Amino acid sequence: MSLNNTRIIHREDLPLGGFAGIIETRMVQNPKLWKSANERTDISHGLGDFLYLATGHFKPDDGAPLHPHRNVDIVSFIPKGAVGHEGTMGHGTTIQGPGVQVQRAGTGIEHAEFSLNGEKADLVQLWFSPPENDLEPGYQEYKLESGKMTTVLGGHDDSVFANNMTCEVGLLPNGSQATTDHPFIAFLYEGEATANGLSLKSGDLIEGDALDLVTHTPCSLVLIQFTKTF
Repeated sequence: MSLNNTRIIHREDLPLGGFAGIIETRMVQNPKLWKSANERTDISHGLGDFLYLATGHFKPDDGAPLHPHRNVDIVSFIPKGAVGHEGTMGHGTTIQGPGVQVQRAGTGIEHAEFSLNGEKADLVQLWFSPPENDLEPGYQEYKLESGKMTTVLGGHDDSVFANNMTCEVGLLPNGSQATTDHPFIAFLYEGEATANGLSLKSGDLIEGDALDLVTHTPCSLVLIQFTKTF
């Protein structure tokens, strides 16, 4: 630990896994869902109702077959490539990177996702507990604008699914700042930055009590914190 109890987890230090047509590295597993995660010191255990983060890619023209979810809010950040979506919500849509899909599974959904155009598609997927169980399922998509952090879950905008956690995704140019005075977890998908005086590179996850991050190249960043402190 260092300033503000900062901890950095490097993607390359973790085992590579996946399922079906997805290759991924699981960097956050909350013991609320994975009791065995308590024994692992190499990963993050999450924050509040933030349960899970995996980063990887869909194989070309491949992905995850139809499968169910219930009572979970799922954020899928597609940095590069195109992902097709089929299922009980958003059927027939395409998430074009850089873009974000948010699904509220609520009382239950089924979906399948797969890369398009004969190319792999990159993925950062995050799971959150919803504010209450058995909510009505819902589906949202977000296009990301360069130079800003976009709130895709939680926060104080009534057009965004409410959650006890706030998730922001940003495409930040060189010299940008991302800060919070509260406990956080952040994932740097791409780029180089300094956070709390420590160097970050693509694939690093950082967590701590407060964050002061400055980018040194164009960066793609995911930032999670409690909504009540957002």
